[in-house]
Amino acid sequence: MKGRKLRMLTLEHIEKSFHQETVLHPVTLTVTAGNILSIVGPSGCGKTTLLRCVAGFLKPDGGEMYLGDSRLDTKKAAERPVVLMFQDALLFPHLTVSENAAYGLRHGRRRLSRPERKQETEAMLSRVGLWEKRNHYPRELSGGQQQRVSLARALLLQPDLLLLDEPFSSLDAHLRQELRLWVRDFLKEEGVTALFVTHDREEAAIMGDRMLVMQRGHVLQEGTPEDVHKRPAGPDVAAFIGEGIYLDGTYYPGSSLEAASEGAAAVVEHAVYAYGWTFYRIHLEADGQQTVIRSEESLTPGQKLAVRPKEGVSDD
Repeated sequence: MKGRKLRMLTLEHIEKSFHQETVLHPVTLTVTAGNILSIVGPSGCGKTTLLRCVAGFLKPDGGEMYLGDSRLDTKKAAERPVVLMFQDALLFPHLTVSENAAYGLRHGRRRLSRPERKQETEAMLSRVGLWEKRNHYPRELSGGQQQRVSLARALLLQPDLLLLDEPFSSLDAHLRQELRLWVRDFLKEEGVTALFVTHDREEAAIMGDRMLVMQRGHVLQEGTPEDVHKRPAGPDVAAFIGEGIYLDGTYYPGSSLEAASEGAAAVVEHAVYAYGWTFYRIHLEADGQQTVIRSEESLTPGQKLAVRPKEGVSDD
């Protein structure tokens, strides 16, 4: 996809209802060409519905969509320069890796001659690290390798927009962590404009240049992962992101809090070991807000303590 003109995605007031129940309130967003926007929220928040509207599988009740200057929502799904990757790789079991990757070049919108298909497929399989597996069948691949074949198949169609609907959710935790870093690096290297849907807040932060948080069909906040985590737009975003608490009306990420002799009364729930450190899940006695902090001292479940912002932490 290098060398191709990249196009910005713009959605303006996209709405959708099912059986008189609104699942998408007017959604407006922009994805800069070559960037990845992560759409994150709990199950049922409308993120997959939005993705399917962009793909053309669902017709919005209102609003407009554009890729660059071209109107998108007036086109049928097959006419849109958009590819959707699902949770499962959806490979044909009777076809080899090479045949699966090249399938869209024979039957899709971008049809090539046999020599052209072979040349482009071999080049793409080399880029995704599957050249040596080109003659293998899906059953001979790991879950991560199958998703790489699916990605190769998608990018061979040279879409102007790639949609990813929780593509790592069926993988185990270790493989999911490894693959999402690889996929992000690959998409950025290829200059792909993408919408990435997930319910995993950590995954959203890793994958996206920007994050969009949804709840009950509403957009609650859009910004860089750092902005969303450090400066949530309100209590709903703060509760979903789950990284901090409000003290006297000011939001503090868990990383900016410390156990102290004086401060807001809290109770230790349990220890969490991650990234080579021991953290502690705590909740405030006053209102039940939860966060995770580090402590130099060993804490035990049920232990009462006080928490406060670390010295030098700004409250702006």
